[in-house]
Parts: sequence; structure tokens; C-alpha cells
Amino acid sequence: MKNEVDVEWSFRRFSAHGKSLPEIILTTLTDCHNEHADGQALVRSKHKRSYGQVSYTVQERLEEALAGLEGVEFKRPGRGKPKVLVVNGTALVPWRYSRLATAELQQQKYGTSDARIGNFSMPWGPSQGMLDLGDGARASLTREEIELVDALQELDDSESLKHHRVVVIAYASNHNALHHAVWADAQLGEDGTLILQNTQELFHADSADAPAKAEPKGFDSQPRRDFNLMPKEASGS
Repeated sequence: MKNEVDVEWSFRRFSAHGKSLPEIILTTLTDCHNEHADGQALVRSKHKRSYGQVSYTVQERLEEALAGLEGVEFKRPGRGKPKVLVVNGTALVPWRYSRLATAELQQQKYGTSDARIGNFSMPWGPSQGMLDLGDGARASLTREEIELVDALQELDDSESLKHHRVVVIAYASNHNALHHAVWADAQLGEDGTLILQNTQELFHADSADAPAKAEPKGFDSQPRRDFNLMPKEASGS
């Protein structure tokens, strides 16, 4: 399993929360995957609807993990649309883009609803200050990290933004495995796909993590006792 995150980029987007967010996200994804995979295993049906609800659980758990922390807000991209998690002015949007490990992320269409499209046009508004955190995030940083956070915050304050930045947490999974997860700066393309920059890997399943496939059993591997027959090599046929 790999986990490669640009700390400076993370601090720039999420201020002091940038240090803890990757671990929070990875724990959320793996826990939710395991819970829904276990639930799917109990459903005696060919459909996979039980696991398909995992995306809603991921969103809820991230909100639970970050709610109440300084600099964390929940904003609606439009009237009647679901609230979006905003950390230090950056919208943090989880997206299960495929159930297949081989799917090409940047070929998957994100803009399939007004709510999703609205995530990229939320007007910039006043946010809670991030420099005097009382939630422990800043206290967990080293002196060098605090200096970096402060310097990056000054740069951000000098920028003029019309809309909130969007960072997408894009992951592929199904009831058998969590395949891949990245986060990246995201913009919405005209065709509904995402234009990604600064893509960083949060998780990638090693081959050793993949579920072992059962060895196919042939008639020639064991004696055919029910028919009073022996394997070919034993019978000489």
C-alpha cells in the first residue's frame, strides 16, 4: 500500500488540518469499504446495491470526523442542494468514480447532476480563521510546519477568488476490494469530466492485498468417489 502526499500542497489547501487529513481520509475510506463489504456478504442476492451505498457513508463519516473543528464549514452549492464540506475555504468532495480497478479516472463523467456541477461554482464567502486553532490541529505541528502554514496562509489571503477551490477525493472500489484512491485539485470540464492537477495517491492496493482467487477444481484433481472412478493419472487413461 502506498500513501504519497505533498505536505506543502496539503497545508496550502487545508492549513493546519492538512497534516491530519490524509490519514482521516484513508481511515474513512477503508473503514467504510470494510463495513459495506461485510454487509454485502450477508445479502444473498446477485445485485450489489448494499455495497453501492458506500459513497453516502464516506461522506457522512468525513463530516462526522471534521464537524465542529475551526475552519470547517458546510455550504450548499445552490438552493436545495446537499451541503458540501469546506475546509479552509477548499471544498473537499469525495467521489467513487468506478467499481473497476482498471477504469481511467479522467475518462469518467463527474458532472451528472446539478448538485455536482454546483460544487464548482460556490461563491467565495467569509471563512473562519485558521491561524488560531483551538481544535488541536495546530498544536500537532512542529515549529517548522507552523511557520510554513503561516507563510502559505499569507499567500492565500493575497489571492482574489470568486469561487471555492475544489479538491476531489476520487476512489475506485467494489465489494471485493478498495482499489485506488487519490486526491487532486479539480475543475469541471465542458464534457462533465474532471480536469485534475497535483494528483496525489492516497491509496493503491498492492497485488498482495488483492483477495486470493480460489483455485478451480477439476475432476482430475481428486478421486471420483461418487462414481467409483479414479483420477486419470491413477487409472492410466
